[in-house]
Amino acid sequence: MNRLLYSTLIFFCLSTAFAQQELASENIPKNLLPRANAVVRNQVTQLDIKSEKEVVETVSEAITILNKRGDSYADIDLYYNKSASIKSLKGEILNEHGTVLQKLALKNFSDRSITDDGTMFADYRVKTYSPNIIEYPYTIVYTYEIVHKQSLSIPYWRPNYYDDVAVEKSKFIFTSPPAMELRVESKNLSKEPKIENSDKLKSYTFEAENLPARKTEPFSPNSDLTSILVKVIPKTFFYYSKQSTVNDWNDFGKWVYDDLLKDKRQLPAKAVEEVKNLIKDAKTDQEKAQILYRYMQNKTRYISVQIGIGGLEPFSAQYVDQLSYGDCKALVNYMQSLLDVAGIPSYYCIVEAGSRKIDLDVNFANAMDGNHIILCLPFEQDTTWLECTNNKIPYGFLGDFTDDRLVLACTEEGGKILRTPKYPHEDNLQKRTSHFKILEDGSLKGTVNTLFMGSQFDNHFYNQFLSPTELNKRLKDQYDVDNIVFEKVKYSLNENMIPTIEENMDVFIKSYVVKSQNSKIILPNLFSVGGTIPDLKERINPVYINRGFVDIDTLIFDLPEDVLPIVKPEQKIIKAPMGYYEMNTLVKDNQLHYYRRFELFQGTYPPESYATFNQLMKDASSSDKGRYKLSVKTAE
Repeated sequence: MNRLLYSTLIFFCLSTAFAQQELASENIPKNLLPRANAVVRNQVTQLDIKSEKEVVETVSEAITILNKRGDSYADIDLYYNKSASIKSLKGEILNEHGTVLQKLALKNFSDRSITDDGTMFADYRVKTYSPNIIEYPYTIVYTYEIVHKQSLSIPYWRPNYYDDVAVEKSKFIFTSPPAMELRVESKNLSKEPKIENSDKLKSYTFEAENLPARKTEPFSPNSDLTSILVKVIPKTFFYYSKQSTVNDWNDFGKWVYDDLLKDKRQLPAKAVEEVKNLIKDAKTDQEKAQILYRYMQNKTRYISVQIGIGGLEPFSAQYVDQLSYGDCKALVNYMQSLLDVAGIPSYYCIVEAGSRKIDLDVNFANAMDGNHIILCLPFEQDTTWLECTNNKIPYGFLGDFTDDRLVLACTEEGGKILRTPKYPHEDNLQKRTSHFKILEDGSLKGTVNTLFMGSQFDNHFYNQFLSPTELNKRLKDQYDVDNIVFEKVKYSLNENMIPTIEENMDVFIKSYVVKSQNSKIILPNLFSVGGTIPDLKERINPVYINRGFVDIDTLIFDLPEDVLPIVKPEQKIIKAPMGYYEMNTLVKDNQLHYYRRFELFQGTYPPESYATFNQLMKDASSSDKGRYKLSVKTAE
């Protein structure tokens, strides 16, 4: 019997016999309880790499759930498809004393397809189980085995990935034939792995124990910087009938190009003639690319495809041209085929997409990094990036979904690490100018004009495509002011390389200015009242600001005739390493003028600077909520 499987079976069988002694909640080390919503009591993850074509994953875990906030860590999700099959599962749930409450088997699991509204084809499925326990603490113990028929995409070991989970014991073992060459990367280990070699087996064993839960802190860097991470992949892998040897990202990009992309960019003759006709009058490659991008957007729609090797390999350009849909891979490949007709080079690029910036791991090429595909056009003077899954987004704009991160360009020469465009904080602009007349009953009537740019472009860009009813609802959420009525709304798009959208509105706000005896009270900052961040006595993590921005508000209020124009001018300026705040008010020409500017600077700052950051946000929020008393003329 395989030594790994034997140890797993022993772990599970003994869990019942010694449950009261070993897994009773009272036996959790006291130092693991602070800040923890769950505690991993014992975890063994084993990867037995039998060959490039077969990897057996065996996981055994006992985890104690301390309170309702930890319930999600008791969920079991087993994913499978044609390349991964679930061979076995058994488990049980124990109460706080270690007594068995119920037993688990695969029949207790629900089974569903992993699809959503944007997925047309998928062969990925998941078996899921969520305990229905309301008395805490409780412990779930289980073991399962999954056989993978490929060796490119295999799980990592991340024992303390979640801040609010403590780890009593965790072990990661992987074995392989002695002659198999492996690529291994590890981060933040407290001790070196145990390595054993024999004529029949090579094994690595990583262990972690007594890892307390970490304090969850706002504005912290990505957890990969501090949590334990181990990756292992055979240098020569097998994946859906594809086989190759990869040492680095250059090799990986070359494999993607040669095995997954090559010969997929041929268009039908009719489509080629249509493309040539579209660009015949264009004078520059940039102009040609823009015409073809619009053509692709108008012709196609995004549909997720996750079948067979669909997780990595796109459908052909001919397929997309015929059916007018595809996923990110297929649409990027199709856009490349259009550019090929125009003689414009382009790179198919793998990126980790999301509002939080995450780079590809430059030191470890693998298929687990990256969840999206975008297109790079390496023009000599002006490299351009295209998001091909969005049929409304302007040409050359990525936004905060894929900005400022390392990506892999898959080319005929091999993989190239590139960085997507970074939008400096001053380009992430929201600039609003408002002019209101204060009516006799305290209502406001006027105009609001706002410019959105950079990462703030998306904030209101999609409003222009909504129905009047949907738009009104969206605006009421975006402009959270009681009794506000949007009488007229118009959007104007300027498609520069950093595009802008301008929102122009006629607005009415009933009874905004409140009368109190011989005065009227107004909060001039209508739309940009900033929030605060939590107070922290002791900061552990550096302060990480993922993306900076600039908000500028200028508001002018025409004062009614019964108001004395004698408001005392006020100015406030707050400077900090990570931000700047300015506010001033004055009355001039029978108008109340209000100006606010808030800037946040992207960057990583030392932990002790959090107090300064907190004070900046607190003082700015307090200033934003400032109310002004307008004196009313008295009868003579």
